[in-house]
Amino acid sequence: MKILKAVPAAGYCITIYFDNHHSVTLDMKSKLETVRFSSLRDEQVFCAARTDGKAVYWPRGISMAVSEIIELIAK
Repeated sequence: MKILKAVPAAGYCITIYFDNHHSVTLDMKSKLETVRFSSLRDEQVFCAARTDGKAVYWPRGISMAVSEIIELIAK
């Protein structure tokens, strides 16, 4: 599965669109409390989300692979 685009939204949510015509909106607020994602508390950094098709990535070396996204959805 490939990520087509990642669209940040208000409230630290991000909608991720996949090449299988599905999308998912993740609420990232709880992730902001972790060391790994704490830099995303800066709204400008959070809104700079991009994808290379295999992961969503942000400035400062933060990324989340397709497999992690699927794992979050399954919880």
